[in-house]
Amino acid sequence: MGSIIFKRPPIKKLAKEGFLGVDMHFHTQYSLDASSRIPAVIKKAKRKGIGLAITDHNAIKGVQAAFKEKKDVLIIPGIEVTCRNGNHVLVYFYSKGDLEEFFTKKLKPSMKNPFSTTLSPKALFDAAEDYSSVLCAPHPYAPGPFSVMKTGMSEGLQKRLDLVEGLNSFNFRKFNLAAVYWASRIGKSMTGGSDGHSTFELGKALTFTRGYTIDSVFKDILDEKALIVGKEDNLLLKTLMSVRKEGAFINRSKKEKAARALIKSQFRNEMHYLKERLTNGKVYQTFMRHGLK
Repeated sequence: MGSIIFKRPPIKKLAKEGFLGVDMHFHTQYSLDASSRIPAVIKKAKRKGIGLAITDHNAIKGVQAAFKEKKDVLIIPGIEVTCRNGNHVLVYFYSKGDLEEFFTKKLKPSMKNPFSTTLSPKALFDAAEDYSSVLCAPHPYAPGPFSVMKTGMSEGLQKRLDLVEGLNSFNFRKFNLAAVYWASRIGKSMTGGSDGHSTFELGKALTFTRGYTIDSVFKDILDEKALIVGKEDNLLLKTLMSVRKEGAFINRSKKEKAARALIKSQFRNEMHYLKERLTNGKVYQTFMRHGLK
């Protein structure tokens, strides 16, 4: 499973011991709700001496732009996919080429708008496994339909997962602890990331390994040799960042002339989530067993 410490990452100290910290969940300006620009992100990562996985929502332009000016910063190609039930799944790749082919052949045909895909979680897993990829459940217990354990994930899909995000600095501690417990229970390795949508948030939670390449970083993580260190944002900062994210989301949606698609997508996800919660609830189950007889 690896080790996890809830404190500010001591980047310089661990670097002296041969560790590289990687923010395994970060968004750039190519996510519709993010504001972080690639040059500023790369500059900060280089200054801090960390790497990062760029995991934009249903988009890969951030990865492509980062590879053009990474300047000795380790960039892990990734994407955060929104499934048709609202679930978010992180898909990492060992090469930019595999990510680009996956996006072009598997993901883009299933996207009617920038906010979601028509793929079920199972269909996404099937598509990703045609490539050298790593599947991760981000913020699995956070509120709402975006989190796989709030809507429910079948045991079959749980077995096919590679990683669980045990520390998300935008999350609350109780949800992170639930994720850690779940990862332990199902025997999965963990990662940590900021889930940052602004340059300010980069590096608040890091996954430390002795690897300095994509292959070696994932080897250490999957071999449960990673050290995850980070601290959650306080409530005030969470609130400010949430307002900023939602504002960016709405403004970008208007510019993309996709405001109606955004509303429909969000409404569909929320309704699916509420339906799942209702039909799986104890009151409904009791009514179905006894009320209809």
